This record gives sequence, structure tokens and C-alpha cells, in this order.
Amino acid sequence: MISMPQRLTTPSLTLREPNSGDAEAIFAFASDPAVTRFMTWAQHVDLDDSRDFLEDVAAGWSSGEDYCWLIEHAEQGAIGTVACSFSEHGAEIGYVLARSAWGEGFAREASAAVFDAAQQIDDLYRIWATCDTENVASIRILEALGMAYEGRLHRWSPRPNQLDSDSAPRDVFMYAWTR
Repeated sequence: MISMPQRLTTPSLTLREPNSGDAEAIFAFASDPAVTRFMTWAQHVDLDDSRDFLEDVAAGWSSGEDYCWLIEHAEQGAIGTVACSFSEHGAEIGYVLARSAWGEGFAREASAAVFDAAQQIDDLYRIWATCDTENVASIRILEALGMAYEGRLHRWSPRPNQLDSDSAPRDVFMYAWTR
């Protein structure tokens, strides 16, 4: 079991463990087709989807294997989530940000806080992330974190929210940091 901080703060953001009262805030961005376009999970169609997500998040925190923080901005409120999942191979990070907060550096700032916290774990030797080959903004974030491009994984994961989706797995880029 790995232990991660329940709260992380950055110059602009507070990252905290979500709770059941956050369902509406999460639904606001998780139901947006533009926001969920490159996600590996289906767009939320009702508040129950967001409640189910929060139950999964609580289970992840309890297990010590999957951590997900709600990203809060002092003026804008909840603007996304950032996650870190652990396995025997290391840790995978991922993030999603409300469209209203795009282009302000918040995804990078939140991801960097989680990335830095994970790097403090002595026996963690690898942190990685994948992103859809068309997700240019995510590529920039991963490179800014100092992750190295490792290659293209062909037909790696479905993106159920793609407009032209035939549910076939799509190619992704793999980025990683290693100790």
C-alpha cells in the first residue's frame, strides 16, 4: 500500500480528495463532449455516473493503489481531476480539466504537484502516462513535466467519446520518467 497526501497545494490550486458532495461539480466537466474526447472512460450522461465515479475514487484511496484529487481553483471552483495509479511497474498519471480552465497552465500545475509527490516515493522507479496521438495539449504537458517520449503504442486503448469512434483501440504516445 502506497500513501499519498490527501491535499496538495500549488500557487494557483488546491488538490484534495473528492467526496460525495462533489458529484455535481464533476458532472459539469465530465459530461462535456470536448473535455472527454480523449478520455478512456465514457462521458458522464447523468449525475449517477459522477456518483459512481466518486465511489470508485473512494475505493482507490482506501486500497492505496489509486489516488484521484479534485482540482480546485480559488475563483473558478472545481476545474478537474488528476490521478495517480500504482502497480508493480510504477505509477501512471492522468488528468482531465474543464474546458473553461483550458490554456491557463492548470493541468500542468496540478499534474506537476502529483508527479512531484510520486517522485518522493523511494522505491518508485517509473512514472508514465499515455495520451492520444491527436491530443497536442497533453503531449505538451507530459514533456513539460520532464517525461521522455518512449514511443507509439499501436491500437492501445479505446476512446469511447471520439466522434468517429468505432470503439476500436486507438494509437497513443507513451511518456515516462524513470529513476
